[in-house]
Amino acid sequence: MPKVFKTTGLIGALITILSVSVWAAFPKPVGYVNDFAQVIDRESAAKITELATGLREDQGVELAIVTIQSSRPLTPKGYATELFNDWGIGGPEDSGLLILLVTDEREIQVEVGYGLEGVLPDGKVGAILDEAVIPYFSKGEYGKGLLGGTKAFRAVLADEDYETKERDDEFLASFVIFMIIVVAIYLSYRRGSKGPGGTVFRTGPVYPGTIRPRRSSGGPKRGGGGFGGFGGGRSGGGGAGRKF
Repeated sequence: MPKVFKTTGLIGALITILSVSVWAAFPKPVGYVNDFAQVIDRESAAKITELATGLREDQGVELAIVTIQSSRPLTPKGYATELFNDWGIGGPEDSGLLILLVTDEREIQVEVGYGLEGVLPDGKVGAILDEAVIPYFSKGEYGKGLLGGTKAFRAVLADEDYETKERDDEFLASFVIFMIIVVAIYLSYRRGSKGPGGTVFRTGPVYPGTIRPRRSSGGPKRGGGGFGGFGGGRSGGGGAGRKF
């Protein structure tokens, strides 16, 4: 076999191994506050958890705080996007928010789910980081910075309710599907179908079942008492980041 093909195959194998190792390197969520770099003080962690719980119960927004020492071989932005989707932060309504602190690279990245991009555009996220987070990070006060950012994001999201929006969407989707089926049944009865000898056969009644969009099955529920992981949300790469 020519050397060029051997080299290409070796490179491909190394890329595959590296990809698998990167995916395998993602930690599992342990709650709303995932301080893997151990840089958040207990008081700040407790307050962040309380605020995150309120966000989930009152607005239907899932917030994840994550600290790691290094994102290598990914960039902090790449790591944030991949981790967001791997954990499924935000559930089926995609109302998730990830705040990732990478201490070795001295960088913070905020990843926003599809459902929050309207209320949290990139410029807004960047302004929150500049005003509520970076001043603390510059002094090495990571817990206070992350708490300040959490408070600022919750203030912006105070008037949002993604659980209510999801219920409204489910009702509308079910109603539209029901009306389509009703119209189809009506037209079928009106039109009928002719069999041999001109006999008209009409279709029997059809009773539509309830059709509902997908919902979260694994994340903490409204009014729930614990953390069971996130529920399948997605991010399109929106958000902002800052070095400090």
